[in-house]
Amino acid sequence: MDRVAERAEKVREGWDADAVHDLRVALRRSRTIAEASSEVNPAPGWRKLKRSTRELFHDLGELRDTQIQHALVKKLAPASDPVRNKMVAELSRTEKKLRRSAEKALDSFDRKDWKKLTKKLATKAKFFPLNSVVYQRLALSRLESAAKLLQEARRRRSATAWHRLRIGIKSFRYLVENFLPQRYDAWEDDLKEMQDLLGDVHDLDVLRQQVRRTYLKTKPELAAQWTEKIERERKAHLRKFLSKSSGPQSPWLAWRAAFQWGHTLVARPEPQRRTA
Repeated sequence: MDRVAERAEKVREGWDADAVHDLRVALRRSRTIAEASSEVNPAPGWRKLKRSTRELFHDLGELRDTQIQHALVKKLAPASDPVRNKMVAELSRTEKKLRRSAEKALDSFDRKDWKKLTKKLATKAKFFPLNSVVYQRLALSRLESAAKLLQEARRRRSATAWHRLRIGIKSFRYLVENFLPQRYDAWEDDLKEMQDLLGDVHDLDVLRQQVRRTYLKTKPELAAQWTEKIERERKAHLRKFLSKSSGPQSPWLAWRAAFQWGHTLVARPEPQRRTA
């Protein structure tokens, strides 16, 4: 929560993509802690934290998504490409509009109240120690939900199913990151890579939809060229994700095994943790 206040001041310096991302990460971590803590130690303060950050978190998310799309379009085609130029211009206009919304939300963010809430929740957040069985059970629940979403995504292979799976993995990752640091040390790389791969798939799905909406009726040949280009990238990311998620070396097996003995963490030697 202290980092939220720091990043909120820094983002005003230019609203560049990195600053927006840093503030959103700080907000997301605060909201993740509030969500998990409200399940194991309910208190009005947790709801107030989520309520007070909802608008800013949402507006920053839309701005961040547009900035990612902007960079993705530039990456996929040279400056001479007409589709690229039009998309970049449209995204630049959208980004300016979303920046104004984010600035307004940031102006409405009550920093004094946030500091008071930080002090109030500091002790409540320590009600259960890190790595406690309470958080392990929550993590197991998130993991089982994500595993079901993985099965559904493999069966349906739709953009919506892959996006839901990404959200499920994010939920599991953030809980482990904040409450089970022993496990996160060993799992961080795999969790981040899987989330990033599905994040790339989602960004490509959004771009494909935008290209079709803009060009399919007026310039179908350009829409077809870009759709093919996007589909190649998309399939490459999905192949890598599915390869990593399958077989005896799948991280999903290591994650599930960590909770098999009565949901209690069993510390492993460092080399074994890194292998897992």
